Amino acid sequence: MPSALNLVYIDALLLAYRLGRIRHEEEKVAMIAAARTGGDSIGYMTALENFGVARRSRLYRFVGEIVASPAHYRSTYPNVCGLREEGRMPETFLGNLRVMYLVEPVLTAKQQKLFSDAYWWFVNNHQEAYHDVKKGRCLGVFANEPKDNASTLTRFGDYLGRLINHRNQSVRKLYEGFPADFVQAILERAFL
Repeated sequence: MPSALNLVYIDALLLAYRLGRIRHEEEKVAMIAAARTGGDSIGYMTALENFGVARRSRLYRFVGEIVASPAHYRSTYPNVCGLREEGRMPETFLGNLRVMYLVEPVLTAKQQKLFSDAYWWFVNNHQEAYHDVKKGRCLGVFANEPKDNASTLTRFGDYLGRLINHRNQSVRKLYEGFPADFVQAILERAFL
């Protein structure tokens, strides 16, 4: 799991997106890039500015307020992110239709299509054997492994990693710049 501070950055991204503060793909990409480099709140806000979000902009001011007092924003907008409330039992991850809603803020329109294809392929092939129906071959057997959210999410993260670092150059190029770390962090927060 990412550190608590990274969860604040995820909150900031999801809240800004859901409340309409992010108006362009460049702003979303800048927020993700800043979260990957900024180790503290000051470093994060500096990185946000370095990646193209103007200090005078509404987005910069809004994100600064969230990073300064995340607890206030979580209580003010408890359902806006669609993440699991504190103390509520986690839902099942595998085949959950809310997955796309949860990760939509961190993906571009092109990446959303790629993620949707990857997620539903994983769901439909995640049976007793991890089986590629089209090619008719088994990619790995998980029959003896638990089917709980934690183990399934770990395998899904591994699957995304294989797509990003695929030996086929055309597949690798499709997933270039894909924010798998953010996707994994959001899914873990929602389903664990």
